[in-house]
Amino acid sequence: MTSVVAALVSARPPHNYQPRQAKPCTIRCSSTATLGSSRRETNNNFYKVLSLESENVGAEEIKKAYRTMARRYHPDVCSPSTREESTRMFIELHRAYETLSDPASRRRYDHELGLVGSGSGHRGSGFERERWEEQLRGLWWRSEARRMRRTK
Repeated sequence: MTSVVAALVSARPPHNYQPRQAKPCTIRCSSTATLGSSRRETNNNFYKVLSLESENVGAEEIKKAYRTMARRYHPDVCSPSTREESTRMFIELHRAYETLSDPASRRRYDHELGLVGSGSGHRGSGFERERWEEQLRGLWWRSEARRMRRTK
């Protein structure tokens, strides 16, 4: 029986195969905050937060921009009437600097922002369609094999 299942999993469907129509269902998911989701929540571009003109800047320019903006928005040097807003801005500046000063997190951020990666010009496309479809076919075949094992 295992050889039959292995053959089913490794075999490709015939070109005229029509799968059964799936019943409608609802899929729910949740996630924890990540670098990308926290950026969407604040709706800010870290390069703009640091008042940088371009995304093609070096580490020294990022550091200089951070220090300039941090002096301006530090909660200890602002007036009491603007302290709450300055504190929020200072925290956002610090997050931007942490992300952009670390090369690995900056690459991830740039990829999420759509600055690098796909040569096709689509922002944030991670997988090619063929690979994605192949993975779905593999999942479907494993599901069919599992279903056949249960019915026998």
